[in-house]
Amino acid sequence: MRSPHYFVKGFAVLLLAASLVACSTSGIEAIGKPDDADVKKHLLIHSDALANKVTISDMRSREVGGLLEVNLKLANLTSSDKAVEYRFSWFDADEFEVEAGTDAWTPVNLHGAQSVTVRGVAPNGSVKSYRLNVKGQ
Repeated sequence: MRSPHYFVKGFAVLLLAASLVACSTSGIEAIGKPDDADVKKHLLIHSDALANKVTISDMRSREVGGLLEVNLKLANLTSSDKAVEYRFSWFDADEFEVEAGTDAWTPVNLHGAQSVTVRGVAPNGSVKSYRLNVKGQ
């Protein structure tokens, strides 16, 4: 019979492999503003062409009727127009995604140096945090 450490090591290797695959397919973290931990935590850019060209700011959240509601500004950092799509990902207190993939991508045209306010409401009361996903059309 194999020792429990064998199974723990095997699980750790599988977990590491899964996280590497997830990182390679889920996009790149946006820098936005240098060393801005909130931007890195709440924005995921799924397009190399948009990295360092869009960011979020003025992140506000509140609880309404037991649901997390967020408002934030999505900003174009360049002088050229950007056609992007966004959707929210919602996470519970243990950082597990809640109702993954149920939100549709919402298109928005960001003119040069323009900011738009985007709003999202969590799908249920277990949600404690969020991430805005952005991709180019």
